[in-house]
Amino acid sequence: MLRALRVLPVLVLLAALAVWAATGFYDVAPDEQAVVLRLGRYQRTVDPGRFLWHAQGLESVFKQRVTTTLREEFGYRTKSLGPPPEIEEHPEEKAMLTGDENLVDVDFVVQYRIGDLRDWLFGIRSEEREDVIRDAARASVRAVIGRSPVDLVLTQRGPIQDEIRALLQSQLDGYRAGVHVQSVQLQDVDPPAAVREAFADVASASQDRERSVLEAQGYADKVVPEARGRAEEVLNQARAYREQRILESEGQVSRFSALLAEYQRAPAVTRERLYLETMEEILPGMDKMIMEEDPADRVVPYLPLERRGAAK
Repeated sequence: MLRALRVLPVLVLLAALAVWAATGFYDVAPDEQAVVLRLGRYQRTVDPGRFLWHAQGLESVFKQRVTTTLREEFGYRTKSLGPPPEIEEHPEEKAMLTGDENLVDVDFVVQYRIGDLRDWLFGIRSEEREDVIRDAARASVRAVIGRSPVDLVLTQRGPIQDEIRALLQSQLDGYRAGVHVQSVQLQDVDPPAAVREAFADVASASQDRERSVLEAQGYADKVVPEARGRAEEVLNQARAYREQRILESEGQVSRFSALLAEYQRAPAVTRERLYLETMEEILPGMDKMIMEEDPADRVVPYLPLERRGAAK
């Protein structure tokens, strides 16, 4: 009995420890992260998982969804999606000055999510976090547009958006806001209403110029290869004619050299052969009449009457 009384406190202590240990288990959902504090000081950041444990009483766990995309609108507010959507304009946020001292009206949207849960929870007070993000976004947009020419702002949004996003991310990292900026989208970038028509004319003229340049380049791309092809064809024909004339000349020289060698060995025979070969070429195309010598003195001279008839 006395022994059982001695063991009883140990069993109670073990049971209490077991209950305490069991209360320390927790889960973190796939779209969440958790921050563990020990005696009020940051200890660690926990990724999603099941049956995670912390020292209950000594440590506290703060869980937060970190995959949700948040957004801030500037120059307007979407009151309802409708249909039709209800939009509230805020013109005081739109007017900005470009690097070449032109005014433009800019509506833009910043999309972000939690990047560092520790900084998100403890870097900036929650009631001030939205104001800090909005002020940093406005400052970043005005800084980038303030050093960009108006033509670039109106026509090439991609590079400007990337520059704004990088600048805004740098500023929020300096504030330890725990924010990952996903995108900065310039929704509408327009000149003020008083000069909007003039800007439209300039943009139209610029487009006409680009179209004319492209058409000229297309025509050049078509004509130049054809001209080069014709020039190459003429050069090839000239080379072929040159080769032909050279070969013909070399053949004639070889033939003359062979005839000269034969003539030097037998001049009379060679002259006779050349005469006969020449007559073979000439006589087949001529009208021929053979007359004996004596009767020829007594007949009417030959008249080529058949040629006259053919001429008529």
